[in-house]
Amino acid sequence: MGKKYKIHRPDSIVDDAWLGLGNLDGIEINNPLLGRTQDDLENIGLHELRVMRDPQYLAFAAKVLCDIDVFPEQAAVLQELWTRPFPMVIASRGFSKTFTLALFSTLKCALVPGTKIIGIGSSFRQSRVIYEYMEKIWRDSPVLRSVCTQSSGPRQVVDRCTVRINDSSAIFIPLGNGDKIRGLRANIILADEYASIPPDVFETVVRGFAAVSASPVEKVKATAKKEALMKLGRWDAYQESMFQKQTLGNQCIITGTADYSFMHFAETWRKYYVYVKSEGKIDKMVKLPNGEVKTLRDYFPEGVPKAFDHRHYSIIRVPYELIPKGFMDDKMVASAKANSNKGVYLREYGACFPDDSDGFFRRSLIESCVATDKNPIQLPSGGVWFDATVAGNPGCKYVYGIDPAAEQDNFTIVILELREDHTRIVYGWSTNISDFQKRKKAGLVAENDYYGFCARKVRNLMKVFPTEDIALDAQGGGRAVLEAFHDKSKLEHGEHFLCPTNRILNPEKELPTDVEPGKHIVHMCQFANFDFTSGGNHGLRKDFEDKVLLFPRFDPVTLEISSMKDMNMAQDLGVKQLYDTLEDCVLEIEALKDELCTIVLTRTGTGVNSRDRWDTPETTTAEGKKGRLRKDRYSALVMANYVARSIHRSPASPAYSVIGGFSHQLKAKSEFESKNMYQGPDWFVSGMEQNSVISQVNRKNR
Repeated sequence: MGKKYKIHRPDSIVDDAWLGLGNLDGIEINNPLLGRTQDDLENIGLHELRVMRDPQYLAFAAKVLCDIDVFPEQAAVLQELWTRPFPMVIASRGFSKTFTLALFSTLKCALVPGTKIIGIGSSFRQSRVIYEYMEKIWRDSPVLRSVCTQSSGPRQVVDRCTVRINDSSAIFIPLGNGDKIRGLRANIILADEYASIPPDVFETVVRGFAAVSASPVEKVKATAKKEALMKLGRWDAYQESMFQKQTLGNQCIITGTADYSFMHFAETWRKYYVYVKSEGKIDKMVKLPNGEVKTLRDYFPEGVPKAFDHRHYSIIRVPYELIPKGFMDDKMVASAKANSNKGVYLREYGACFPDDSDGFFRRSLIESCVATDKNPIQLPSGGVWFDATVAGNPGCKYVYGIDPAAEQDNFTIVILELREDHTRIVYGWSTNISDFQKRKKAGLVAENDYYGFCARKVRNLMKVFPTEDIALDAQGGGRAVLEAFHDKSKLEHGEHFLCPTNRILNPEKELPTDVEPGKHIVHMCQFANFDFTSGGNHGLRKDFEDKVLLFPRFDPVTLEISSMKDMNMAQDLGVKQLYDTLEDCVLEIEALKDELCTIVLTRTGTGVNSRDRWDTPETTTAEGKKGRLRKDRYSALVMANYVARSIHRSPASPAYSVIGGFSHQLKAKSEFESKNMYQGPDWFVSGMEQNSVISQVNRKNR
């Protein structure tokens, strides 16, 4: 299709440099817009439409219909998405994966009548992002709107967002647990941020959306025609290629940022890798990048199905290094590389699946402590799983960990719930000076000082998470927070001063404040104290390894449930937006996991003066200043868990009964003879009972 012609543009090496093709002047290329037939001339626009529907010229379609310039890498991704039933896109953060999906959806709906697309993300918030990009493309595309019916355009309702383009549509929905969306059907499934989508819900529910052919009757006819021609020996390679294009059928597109190699996204990637590299040969050995060798037989032990075709699968991997220069802010990426550990950078920007995080707290260890209803943690009390919460259980004890930062770090609160045989991380909250000022400007804060606001937050939490133990960092703003706890003007009805105590950290040492009125429940923790820091970190990892410190469930179901609860609460209060919501709490605990992965153990000094140090890696800003990543959530957890471990592991006080009494209260002599003669610590009682001489003397004198 088209005619060849020579480019005559001496300045093309400059003007077209962004294409990465070098000097195009004098090069002969094919122009598909030339060489029209008589039928094309009589039907204006038909030829252009045919060109736009060709996967090789989707960039041309994007420019004409949507006035969007597509750089070559994006055009290649669009072509792959258009022609493969099962493509997978793994790209660096910032590559505009979500925008590319929105552009693909817009072009598909516009150029292929009757297209039905369903988009899902890790949460309704994520799937709405694709919708919002499509909405913007629609509003910025007068040419596209001019060829659409009046009923076309974006629409939003409570449980879905829809973009209609003539008789095609793209619907974006919350995933949840899949129960409410089982009846939906589509030609194309878009799964964005696949790493956060539960694999069981995806396989059992989402894939079912596209189980029926887009045009079942037409596909049956085309397949029957192919088989008849093959029997007659009249089927050739060209007809096969045209058949594949015409009967592409339904698609399932997976995109996202890479995850760790032990997560389900990496397993799906390995499966696709074997599919593609095997070339359809069941026993061909494929060596994976990690050195593992697999064959198709590992995935199809009973034989490869007839409908399987390795050409239907593709993997598009776009690391930061392959993104056109200037598309991303190089300084920000360099800062991200310097400010994060190797595993995080490989996932976020390298489009790789690292084996694990390389810090003191491995990501695999952390994920093994996440309690879910699908995979509860097995403990002596039974299978355990739970959700984050913004209100406590009246029958449980709670321990607070508080890192009182303000400027560069966050003021952070982590709350642990103590159970009989384990501890649960149930709540997280953080703020800073900037957030405080925004709340104050919005009239949401009654306090005039930052630490007074933070102290009030703690006291309000104590109303829903009753506690007798608060672990507070003594450094930084710790003293300021303690003073706010002692400020009489900040007390509400029924509240008491909160005073420091040495009950757990140093029980032998008395404090000057021990005689003051109030609740003595604040444990002032010193990270400068090596014994505390070492014991806190090793104890924290030990509790993770023993599965006695657990994280709440986190998946799209959790996010959607928390979002709906927040929405209902906002409606009840008659406000548009809530602060400190359940969804915020869920995401705070996820941020806590990320911080734990960045902690590294180093050794300072030499010989007898050497000391272990737990910290985040050193970073360098764009201005050359050195610094470190935030670790306030981690610090709060270390303190809270240190106190919680002490409470869990403290021996029970022996129950002493009063000896003697009035004569009518004394029991019969026979009852005394059957019991121990002595009371006290076990070492004393057992020693006295085993001493036959003393025992005989006492019994004679009785």
